[in-house]
Amino acid sequence: MALSGFKNLYGVILAGGSGTRLWPISRELYPKQLLKLFGNKTLIQQTFSRLKKIIPPEKIYIVTNQSFEEDIYLQLKGLGMIRENILVEPAQRNTAPAIALASKKIFNKDKSAIILTCPADHLIKPDKEFIRAVKIAFPVAQNNFLVTFGITPTHPSSEYGYIKINSKNKVYKVEKFIEKPDKEEAEDLIKKGGLWNSGIFIWKAKIILQEIRKNIPEVYKAVKSQSYLSLQPISIDKGILEHSKKIRAIPANFQWQDIGSWKSLYQLLPKDSAQNVLNEKVLESGCQNCLIYGSQKRIVAAIGLEDLIVVDTEDAVLVSHKEKTHEIKALLEKMKKNNFPQYLQHPTTYRPWGSFTVIEERKNFKVKKVVVKPKEKLSLQFHKQRSEHWVVLKGLAKVELNDKIFYLKPHQSIDVPVEVKHRLINPGRENLEIIEIQSGDYLGEDDIIRIEDKYAR
Repeated sequence: MALSGFKNLYGVILAGGSGTRLWPISRELYPKQLLKLFGNKTLIQQTFSRLKKIIPPEKIYIVTNQSFEEDIYLQLKGLGMIRENILVEPAQRNTAPAIALASKKIFNKDKSAIILTCPADHLIKPDKEFIRAVKIAFPVAQNNFLVTFGITPTHPSSEYGYIKINSKNKVYKVEKFIEKPDKEEAEDLIKKGGLWNSGIFIWKAKIILQEIRKNIPEVYKAVKSQSYLSLQPISIDKGILEHSKKIRAIPANFQWQDIGSWKSLYQLLPKDSAQNVLNEKVLESGCQNCLIYGSQKRIVAAIGLEDLIVVDTEDAVLVSHKEKTHEIKALLEKMKKNNFPQYLQHPTTYRPWGSFTVIEERKNFKVKKVVVKPKEKLSLQFHKQRSEHWVVLKGLAKVELNDKIFYLKPHQSIDVPVEVKHRLINPGRENLEIIEIQSGDYLGEDDIIRIEDKYAR
């Protein structure tokens, strides 16, 4: 339910980032905002649920890229997400263009709109303190200020931006923004009362658009003409906050954490007596101050480790000193250059109808395990460059092949030739599991021509 008297309040969730610093659990095509890192909800589900306590779902917008659109809708539709409110950027160009895109969309709908903008991947609690901060900030935004929420630092971190203030009242005047200072400068800023910049903002759509037009006119023009591709990436901090004279900061009392790295995740998670964060797949002896994750398929045995991050997944292992995890980005660039698929996606990919796991892939063939949930079906489709062979492992498969229907039980199989219309359906009450063997010169997921799809992809 919307806050009383705040009928023109809208929400924007920024969800286009790839979360590379949490590799290998966060991948370019399935980033951290889609993961359950805390509790039984993903980070974006937590963010949407929090905004729902302030803003009706039909007034909450999400800015993302095409790669995440389907997964975001799948996760949020049960919480009331309106599909049309997912705004897909033509290209990723950092936060300033994303905010401009959403602000323009909302302003065209409601000229009096005030927008609360939040990243999708922050941990915030309790919600009641977040709502209290919004109530304080709302009238400040009504008075044409650009409001950011400042967090009292718990330690001198070089991972965050800082807000240097020159007055302390209920609302702070902002003297300067400092982006990721070194440890010594961070210590000095904290001594002088500086705050972490949370990246959470509230402002009038009209005012932020005016500031974008004034300070970064190329972004304003690109959004108006939809020529995103010509833009250089720029953050809202660099583009607006470091230049505008309209900035105010609200000191927030809620607990806040930008889960931007393995180090920050380590700081948040519960630890044993030796200050280790371990999951159930880890056996250790004599380890201290470590974060060690084992995968579901195998255990990790660790002896005498100190200050290390060790993360084991189905297809990749990370071993890093805690103070060096920021260098993951450089390693991912090397993976891209060497065409290693591990930077891009997990072996298991989730879809509205179920999931598929790549078991093996070579130049001219790919083997997948496909799981279709009860009463679900894939799109009616065909492929231009590959044929497929399906073998049922579990459940009952209903297969449409051109105009014919086939029912397959475990151990039975069927061929799907190139350019033949087909669809896989699970008519049963248990999961359908099949092995799919693809053959052809090109095996990319974009070689799918959809004819009919219940999910409107």
